[in-house]
Amino acid sequence: MVQELDHIALIVSSEDSLRFYEKLGFRETERFERSYDIVVFMTCGNITLEIFVDPNHPERVNSPEAKGLRHVAVTVDKIEDLNMEMEEIRTDWFGRRFTFVKDPDGLPIEIKECGSTLK
Repeated sequence: MVQELDHIALIVSSEDSLRFYEKLGFRETERFERSYDIVVFMTCGNITLEIFVDPNHPERVNSPEAKGLRHVAVTVDKIEDLNMEMEEIRTDWFGRRFTFVKDPDGLPIEIKECGSTLK
Protein backbone atom coordinates (compact mmCIF):
# COMPACT_ATOMS: atom_id res chain seq x y z
CA MET A 1 0.00 0.00 0.00
CA VAL A 2 1.25 3.48 -0.86
CA GLN A 3 2.39 5.50 2.15
CA GLU A 4 3.34 8.86 0.64
CA LEU A 5 4.48 10.61 -2.53
CA ASP A 6 8.27 10.23 -2.74
CA HIS A 7 9.18 12.82 -5.38
CA ILE A 8 8.08 14.56 -8.57
CA ALA A 9 10.39 14.19 -11.59
CA LEU A 10 10.56 17.03 -14.12
CA ILE A 11 12.48 17.46 -17.37
CA VAL A 12 13.57 21.05 -18.00
CA SER A 13 15.55 22.68 -20.78
CA SER A 14 17.87 24.85 -18.68
CA GLU A 15 18.91 25.86 -15.19
CA ASP A 16 16.53 28.84 -15.48
CA SER A 17 13.92 26.43 -14.14
CA LEU A 18 15.98 25.88 -10.99
CA ARG A 19 15.80 29.61 -10.27
CA PHE A 20 12.03 29.52 -10.84
CA TYR A 21 11.58 26.75 -8.26
CA GLU A 22 13.86 28.61 -5.85
CA LYS A 23 11.36 31.51 -5.98
CA LEU A 24 8.74 29.02 -4.75
CA GLY A 25 10.97 28.11 -1.80
CA PHE A 26 12.76 25.01 -3.12
CA ARG A 27 16.46 24.58 -2.32
CA GLU A 28 19.00 22.42 -4.13
CA THR A 29 20.04 19.45 -2.01
CA GLU A 30 21.96 17.25 -4.47
CA ARG A 31 23.38 17.52 -7.98
CA PHE A 32 24.66 14.81 -10.33
CA GLU A 33 26.31 15.84 -13.58
CA ARG A 34 26.26 13.15 -16.23
CA SER A 35 27.58 13.29 -19.79
CA TYR A 36 24.10 13.77 -21.24
CA ASP A 37 22.24 15.77 -18.55
CA ILE A 38 22.30 17.20 -15.03
CA VAL A 39 20.06 15.79 -12.30
CA VAL A 40 19.22 18.19 -9.48
CA PHE A 41 17.22 17.35 -6.36
CA MET A 42 15.39 20.27 -4.76
CA THR A 43 13.28 20.20 -1.61
CA CYS A 44 10.76 22.44 0.09
CA GLY A 45 9.24 21.07 3.29
CA ASN A 46 8.32 17.46 2.55
CA ILE A 47 8.21 17.95 -1.25
CA THR A 48 11.14 16.71 -3.35
CA LEU A 49 11.67 17.55 -7.01
CA GLU A 50 14.02 15.47 -9.16
CA ILE A 51 14.87 17.81 -12.02
CA PHE A 52 16.55 16.56 -15.19
CA VAL A 53 18.22 19.49 -17.00
CA ASP A 54 18.52 18.59 -20.68
CA PRO A 55 17.83 20.98 -23.59
CA ASN A 56 17.51 18.07 -26.05
CA HIS A 57 14.00 16.91 -25.08
CA PRO A 58 11.01 17.92 -27.22
CA GLU A 59 8.81 20.84 -26.16
CA ARG A 60 5.85 20.18 -23.87
CA VAL A 61 2.50 19.90 -25.66
CA ASN A 62 0.14 22.33 -23.94
CA SER A 63 -2.66 22.61 -26.47
CA PRO A 64 -4.50 20.43 -26.86
CA GLU A 65 -3.68 18.91 -23.49
CA ALA A 66 -2.42 15.35 -23.69
CA LYS A 67 -3.48 12.54 -21.38
CA GLY A 68 -1.41 12.07 -18.26
CA LEU A 69 -0.20 14.46 -15.60
CA ARG A 70 -2.07 17.74 -15.89
CA HIS A 71 -0.29 19.94 -13.35
CA VAL A 72 1.42 20.04 -9.97
CA ALA A 73 -0.22 21.94 -7.10
CA VAL A 74 1.45 23.45 -4.04
CA THR A 75 0.17 25.52 -1.13
CA VAL A 76 1.43 28.87 0.11
CA ASP A 77 0.47 31.11 3.03
CA LYS A 78 -0.53 34.06 0.84
CA ILE A 79 -0.62 34.11 -2.95
CA GLU A 80 0.14 37.82 -3.18
CA ASP A 81 3.49 37.27 -1.42
CA LEU A 82 4.82 35.46 -4.49
CA ASN A 83 6.76 37.83 -6.69
CA MET A 84 6.04 36.22 -10.06
CA GLU A 85 3.75 36.52 -13.06
CA MET A 86 0.54 34.58 -12.50
CA GLU A 87 -2.99 34.16 -13.75
CA GLU A 88 -5.97 35.86 -12.07
CA ILE A 89 -6.62 34.64 -8.51
CA ARG A 90 -9.81 32.55 -8.40
CA THR A 91 -11.76 30.43 -5.92
CA ASP A 92 -12.04 26.63 -6.26
CA TRP A 93 -15.01 24.35 -5.51
CA PHE A 94 -14.15 24.34 -1.80
CA GLY A 95 -13.77 28.10 -1.41
CA ARG A 96 -9.96 28.13 -1.49
CA ARG A 97 -8.08 30.85 -3.38
CA PHE A 98 -5.80 29.64 -6.18
CA THR A 99 -3.97 30.68 -9.32
CA PHE A 100 -1.60 29.19 -11.87
CA VAL A 101 1.96 30.04 -12.85
CA LYS A 102 4.09 28.39 -15.53
CA ASP A 103 7.70 27.37 -15.16
CA PRO A 104 10.17 28.43 -17.89
CA ASP A 105 9.28 25.30 -19.92
CA GLY A 106 5.53 25.86 -19.70
CA LEU A 107 4.68 23.35 -16.95
CA PRO A 108 1.60 24.69 -15.14
CA ILE A 109 1.94 24.94 -11.37
CA GLU A 110 -1.22 25.50 -9.33
CA ILE A 111 -0.65 27.78 -6.35
CA LYS A 112 -3.27 27.27 -3.66
CA GLU A 113 -3.61 29.38 -0.53
CA CYS A 114 -3.61 27.09 2.51
CA GLY A 115 -6.34 27.69 5.02
CA SER A 116 -8.41 29.98 2.81
CA THR A 117 -12.03 28.93 2.59
CA LEU A 118 -15.46 30.44 2.25
CA LYS A 119 -17.09 27.62 4.25
